[in-house]
Amino acid sequence: MAFAACSQMENPIEEIATEEPAEIKVPVALSYSTIDAVETKAAQDLNQGTFDSDESVMVRVSNTGANAWADYIFTTGSAGAMAAPDPGPYYPAGTQNIDIVAYYPASAGTSFTVASDQTADADYKTSDLMFASVTNQAKQAEAVNLAFSHKMAKLCVNITPGQGVTSINSLSVLNVMPTVSFNQTTGEVGTASGDASSISMSNNGAAIIPAQTINGGLLSIVTDKGTATYSVTHKVFEAGKLYTINITVNLRAVGTTTAITGWTSEGTVTVNPVAKDRAPEGVEAVDLGHPDGVKWATMNVGAKTVTGYGDYFAWGAIYPYYIEHDAYGNEITGQWLDGKTAYDWANYPFMQSGMSSSDYITKYTFADGDTSGIWYDGDTFKGDNGDGVEHKDFASYDYADDAARQNWGANWRTPTDAEWTWLRENCTWTWTDNYNGTGVNGMLVRSTIAGYTDNTIFLPAAGNWRNEDLNNVGVYGNYWSSSIIGSYSSIAELLHFSSIRGGTYNRESEIRARGLSVRPVTE
Repeated sequence: MAFAACSQMENPIEEIATEEPAEIKVPVALSYSTIDAVETKAAQDLNQGTFDSDESVMVRVSNTGANAWADYIFTTGSAGAMAAPDPGPYYPAGTQNIDIVAYYPASAGTSFTVASDQTADADYKTSDLMFASVTNQAKQAEAVNLAFSHKMAKLCVNITPGQGVTSINSLSVLNVMPTVSFNQTTGEVGTASGDASSISMSNNGAAIIPAQTINGGLLSIVTDKGTATYSVTHKVFEAGKLYTINITVNLRAVGTTTAITGWTSEGTVTVNPVAKDRAPEGVEAVDLGHPDGVKWATMNVGAKTVTGYGDYFAWGAIYPYYIEHDAYGNEITGQWLDGKTAYDWANYPFMQSGMSSSDYITKYTFADGDTSGIWYDGDTFKGDNGDGVEHKDFASYDYADDAARQNWGANWRTPTDAEWTWLRENCTWTWTDNYNGTGVNGMLVRSTIAGYTDNTIFLPAAGNWRNEDLNNVGVYGNYWSSSIIGSYSSIAELLHFSSIRGGTYNRESEIRARGLSVRPVTE
């Protein structure tokens, strides 16, 4: 009796024995299963759990220990079925066992490179290198199951257009080393190599990359308003793991780089990218001597320079209604955002649907004695709720509604009324025309606290929005505090200054629906 596994033979894994009747030869029957994480989106589940039908899989068969491989291309069917070619492999006669290995795609060579454009299903699937093996398999009539495992990492990315962004035009994975060595017998995959390149993918789809560590830009998201880039810090992508990234791209994210952190060891996380610090480049925190260590920013929220007016916010709104600069600070044709048409109650974020009166404010209100969630910085209100009692503030400050915190991150926040009062009482205020030759008017604020008298900030006279009109630019400055008036929940405290009589500054109040500037502070 002689056994062989030679590629020159028509059916290599079979007995060379004329006395073995052909009708008792046992074909090698195969089925398959794949190992993958559970993912619900149909657009992201290709070759997950089961192959698509009519996929080609390379199957290699050898007598156990012989290491003499014959190659066959099987075809996948439904529910784990695999169809053998004609002719296909047979078990040897007698008790000789066999080794079986398989890989997908069948075209994979000893050097394997993922596709640079995976927006089409076919290119995505041919990037999904999988391998299975069975050793010392005894002859059996039943199908031998091949358990395939993924040799690459998988990214599922879902991008949602947020405030000020209408559409997501394209999406790419950045800084990917696309090539690995591949051992077609053992399934071993080498370290990722090749020039770092980008992989195009579909939004709400998936991309396959070799296992590797990426440091820096990870995703390039092209929107109708420009490109947003999201970055990671030495993020390890492991073979066989699924990474899900859910991101909302707001206009403020366009043109910036935001760190994404927090992926679990299991490789799956939902991320809404909020960086630790998104303050504009060049902003400083100036210490004017506040006893609690409060420092004042040198720019307004939405501004890119010290003299920039920045954006205008309703009290408690984290996005402006109207902008005249893009995310890069360039002047653009003024535009209203998200269907807003005016800084009024009808467009106010905390308003009952369809209503346009302060009687229908839904948050930070004294209506019916409800004081939950009120922003306030003092121990008592400066009035009462009509019951003759000064009420203690027992509610927390909600940073989810703070334009400074939500746009700049870190510890930046809107100043309290008490902090503006301290600034008025402990600094000199000088009205300044054409600040440093920039043509911008405003207030130069200099500390009078010993040891801090060289420290200053400049507050541009940015005016404010009332209804559909921007008023008094270059003449007035109006800056929100985080405090509402104790007995009137529809009105908030602010800093006001103007050019009248060479420059005046004082504490005022305004209805919360108006659009004012925000100058952040931090500890």
